[in-house]
Amino acid sequence: MADRWVALSLDVPSALADALANFLIEAGAPGVVTDVDDPGTPSPPTGTTRLEAHVRPEDEAAVTSALRRYLASLAEIDAAARAVRVARHDVAPVDWEESFRAHHRPLAIGERLLVAPPWDVPAAAGREVLVIEPGMAFGTGQHATTRTCLEEIEAAVREGPVRSALDVGTGSGVLAAALARLGVPRVVAVDADAAVLPLARVTLAQNDAGQVLLAGGTAAAVRARFDLVVANLLADALVADAPALEAAVAPSGRLVVSGLLDTQVETVLAAYPGWRVAAERAEERWRTLRLVRG
Repeated sequence: MADRWVALSLDVPSALADALANFLIEAGAPGVVTDVDDPGTPSPPTGTTRLEAHVRPEDEAAVTSALRRYLASLAEIDAAARAVRVARHDVAPVDWEESFRAHHRPLAIGERLLVAPPWDVPAAAGREVLVIEPGMAFGTGQHATTRTCLEEIEAAVREGPVRSALDVGTGSGVLAAALARLGVPRVVAVDADAAVLPLARVTLAQNDAGQVLLAGGTAAAVRARFDLVVANLLADALVADAPALEAAVAPSGRLVVSGLLDTQVETVLAAYPGWRVAAERAEERWRTLRLVRG
């Protein structure tokens, strides 16, 4: 049984490939291969990416069920997700540790940051190297929203003094670690999922960001105001939490929101009357917005 694996293969809209790959890893797959070239099957349709994840036979039913529920939720923001079908086949033993490591390489972001897995930490003169254990929680630098948030954090620190910052939905803790390593003296990170807090604590400790205040909860539990607030959440959470996020931003502060698709920008902005978009970062269909009071 230990040597048996089942391959789950699916062709997904390319804009959703990163999110689905991360989900499969969090659901139990030790690695996900993208753009699989299988001569025995037709090439994926234009505009789609083929993902293949291997799971243990005893985990197949649970992972497949969770994947279908996740696809149903994605279909609410991208109707193309409804057409995704999951195929499966038995496979021979594979060195998944090596495959997993091959998928996670050091990644330079912006001008001053570099995200690296613990087994491949390069010397990077002039950059702050953030060591993240892939798969521990959302936020490894592999997803477009994490990368653009890191770029926007770097830009905010470069453009003006940031004395305090709040990271809402911290996940792996990578954004909070970046804020601290870029010189923000007071950083608070919160997440409503208590299960990720120990993982975020590990990230902060191994990146010399132990001074970050880490707590469970949402923005509504925060009673202070910050020069910079970063919220990498889904669009519906950005809308629901808008009053609390607004309240956490100092009068002349900046609010960075991410985790939304291009089709959701108008809906999210409608939840922030009196704010304007000072900057926008786009990668594929994902958007990261910097908002300031109008």
